[in-house]
Amino acid sequence: MHKDDQMTPKERAFALFAKKPVDRMPIKIFSPYIGMNFGASYDEAFNDARSRAHWLIEGYRRFGQDGLSVNYRLDGIPVAFGAESTYDPTGIPIVKNPVIKELTDISELDLNNLRFENDKNAQIAFDAVQIVQEELQDEVFTGVGFMGPFTTAANLAGTTKILKAMRKDPENLHRLLDFAADATIEVGRKFVENQIGIGLAEPTASLLSPGQFREFVIPYYKKVMDQWKEWGSRGAGFHICGDTTKLLETFPEMGIRGVSIDSAVDIKFAKETVGDKMSIMGNVSPIEILEGTPDSIQEAVIDCFWKCWDNPCGFTIAPGCDIPVQAPLENIDAYMKAARMCARYPVQPSNWE
Repeated sequence: MHKDDQMTPKERAFALFAKKPVDRMPIKIFSPYIGMNFGASYDEAFNDARSRAHWLIEGYRRFGQDGLSVNYRLDGIPVAFGAESTYDPTGIPIVKNPVIKELTDISELDLNNLRFENDKNAQIAFDAVQIVQEELQDEVFTGVGFMGPFTTAANLAGTTKILKAMRKDPENLHRLLDFAADATIEVGRKFVENQIGIGLAEPTASLLSPGQFREFVIPYYKKVMDQWKEWGSRGAGFHICGDTTKLLETFPEMGIRGVSIDSAVDIKFAKETVGDKMSIMGNVSPIEILEGTPDSIQEAVIDCFWKCWDNPCGFTIAPGCDIPVQAPLENIDAYMKAARMCARYPVQPSNWE
């Protein structure tokens, strides 16, 4: 437990569920490559289960955030099907060449590659979760993050190809998306069966119109969720990178209880649009955490609270997306300090005025 807190994240979560007082409301950090913020290389921070777990634990011990997440990898499913992959200086994986040249090539892909015993990346992520839970004596929820079916399809075939296919070849695109949903379901099976929480991200979907989102994203998200719920899942967190202002109206149709909002979205507008239907998480700018001063970071945190603290279905302070790996640890400290000030229970404007 962090020195500035009176409860562990799990104690806090269970008390909130029971509608009992807490020391503060939850605070999130998105930092799948946190080891690089501590000075480790990508390989040192991410290549095996023990290194991933080690840096997540170090981050938690320093910051005391509510919830940890082990990333399965943005490129995990393509790599399982034989794709070559590299990563940029910020740690983001890049698929060198699409696994399939044409949308009809999905018949050549075997879902058995994604069975847990055959998928090295799933094994690493699962083992990392187990190590974190054991080392921290299960005091904080530790989950795993996956890409959703639309982004998985883009990683398999190439983003340009699937965007063009929405107009020129929607029939085969739907077949690819159905396969991508099945792939996502299979990758998540081991985690769901072991009651490990899952977050789904659809960064590529921010490029779509509301109509396209309804046709090419929502049905396949629902397919994944329906199967996981049959296996015991209570749902998944949901995040889309980028400006999703135009897509907000569609989110209630997904059946989700909450959404993580990118800093490109006006969180006040998000509250006014969907706040009576779902909880909102966000949306301090990661660039502010990267480049700001303690004072400017505090102002950014306060601005989010001013705009969304009274969201009818609940609000959780968080960065708008992953914190850059170049962000100084002291700036993340400043974010957590400001968030703790604002999130004191009960949350009210006097906390930050």
